[in-house]
Amino acid sequence: MDGKEFIDAAKDLLRLRYEAALRSAVSRTYYAMFNSAAQYLVESGFSVYQSHVGHGQVYQWFFNSGVELLIEFSRVLNDLRRRRNEADYNMKSDEFRDSTKCALQVAQAQLLIENLSDCRKEPLRSQIRNNIRAYESKIN
Repeated sequence: MDGKEFIDAAKDLLRLRYEAALRSAVSRTYYAMFNSAAQYLVESGFSVYQSHVGHGQVYQWFFNSGVELLIEFSRVLNDLRRRRNEADYNMKSDEFRDSTKCALQVAQAQLLIENLSDCRKEPLRSQIRNNIRAYESKIN
């Protein structure tokens, strides 16, 4: 399965318009972004942990990639991770009663995932790979 398929699930959940569905849409959107980013990194020769550690890896590598698209991707991913935690664990939050706000986040995530294809083209792909490796060397 391709991680971006979670966007379709999120859109289906948005149509239901009740709070639990909106919360689930945010969660699916986060995982669409995370899995798309992880897939990109694996295709680029990196090993992404299949645990909570992998979430931090993806964020850090994209944030330190030196490419504005991936930096923005990492910021949105980080915000969605926070919102996913809020959606899944804070039942008192009223943040998920507005379907418009949730729909905007799904649309933003979908656009960023689609734009990842630009990063698969050379020479950008090699530049990203080299920048991430330089970041890893610096912190290790």
